[in-house]
Amino acid sequence: MMIDEGLTESPLKPAYGPQFSFIFFSTQTKMMKIAILVLSGIAVAHCQGSADTACSLLQSELGDNVSFPGSAAYAEAIAHFEPTSSQNSTCSVAPTSANEVATILKIVGREDIRAPFAVKGSGHANNVGHSSTVGVQIALSGFTDVSYDLEASTATFGPGLSFDEIYEYLEQFNVSVVGARAAGVGVGLVLGGGYSWITNQYGLAIDNIVSLDVVLPNGTFVTVTDAAHPDLMFGLRGGLNNFGIVTSFTVKAYPLSSVWGGIVVYNVDDSAGEDPVARAIADFSLNNKDKKSQLNAGFTITGGQSLWQVILFHDGPTVPDVFQPFLQIPNNSSNLVEGGSFTEFLSLLNVLGDTIPGGFYDVVPIVHYTEPLISAFKTQANLTYTQAISDNRSISTVLINLELFHGMFQHSVPSAYPHSPCREVTPCNPWILFRVSEICGYPMRVHSGYMRVMRVMRVPITLCLSCRILVD
Repeated sequence: MMIDEGLTESPLKPAYGPQFSFIFFSTQTKMMKIAILVLSGIAVAHCQGSADTACSLLQSELGDNVSFPGSAAYAEAIAHFEPTSSQNSTCSVAPTSANEVATILKIVGREDIRAPFAVKGSGHANNVGHSSTVGVQIALSGFTDVSYDLEASTATFGPGLSFDEIYEYLEQFNVSVVGARAAGVGVGLVLGGGYSWITNQYGLAIDNIVSLDVVLPNGTFVTVTDAAHPDLMFGLRGGLNNFGIVTSFTVKAYPLSSVWGGIVVYNVDDSAGEDPVARAIADFSLNNKDKKSQLNAGFTITGGQSLWQVILFHDGPTVPDVFQPFLQIPNNSSNLVEGGSFTEFLSLLNVLGDTIPGGFYDVVPIVHYTEPLISAFKTQANLTYTQAISDNRSISTVLINLELFHGMFQHSVPSAYPHSPCREVTPCNPWILFRVSEICGYPMRVHSGYMRVMRVMRVPITLCLSCRILVD
């Protein structure tokens, strides 16, 4: 994806804006613009009309499971972890069984209706439209069953749960599953890839799927395994919800009891010309062979202050030798837990704060984090923050999140998300966060500096762009 480095204003214009420019164009151009506006209006009207029809039919079929604006159930159904990801749906519907999901899909997909819809699990989404809609909001909050099969070493759970709820349930059996690394993240992660705190040992979440109960777009219910419907299993592993609505997940479970870890915060002082934290991170990236130990490091600039926030995790009750270099560096603060539960460890992790503002981030694959690359990231982060202040933007935080894994693709299975063990890459996430509403154009322009760093450092670039807009 190319980023226009010369972009100085948002491509998003008010609906009325272009109408005033018609007088400057030829008659043909004016007619084309008028036709586009008319067709757009017709499309919006059709979507709204089809959603109204679908909501009416759904209410007649599912009664109180359908909610409308003004009700508490509706507000809960459209709510997301990040408010900027929500939309005002025409109605919401909260099914409690696969049969009800089938009814919903048959209605919204009817040839004479074709209503827009979205599917929401826990609602931990980043963008408008990912699990929100102006049409029919399908909320899977009623699917909250969870169980553990000791003999098969598998866990089964519904899409209405978050992973921390699943972890808490499984702790009584001293097991866990490959899932989210932060509280509040839903199980939809299983269909997208899924990096975990135990990924080094057991692979991605998609590598650990045993079976999926799925309602297909035509309303048919199937149980998908590698033996039954293998093509569908291939697509669902990495294909998200594009092939149906999953009503139950069964995945492999692994032993996990007491753990060691937490966050260590360091001041950044480059006046001496060296950064011991960056050196420790690079050494870990290049040399760590302990698959039970993982770390996530964030270089953060907020309020004009630069910090390293390093999350350390070890599958075991005591600190491993590989983390000693980090513990020998003077730090601002730490909240390390020794011999604690996995959910206790997760409760310590809150790097971005309680309120997530609007902003922009990329996902860039990195093979290894070297000191020169980390230094280049830090330089670009400082330039980005300084430029935003100079431009009088409401910059809150610039964050470079370095995610360090080792051996995470060694358990790779065939999937729609290719992750070959021959080329293991770890995610790097540059973020720009704002306190108030900011158009996408500005953060895209300043953020392109990170892409220049990648090119200079000869890092292959694969972007996953996300722009989140906070509306006051």
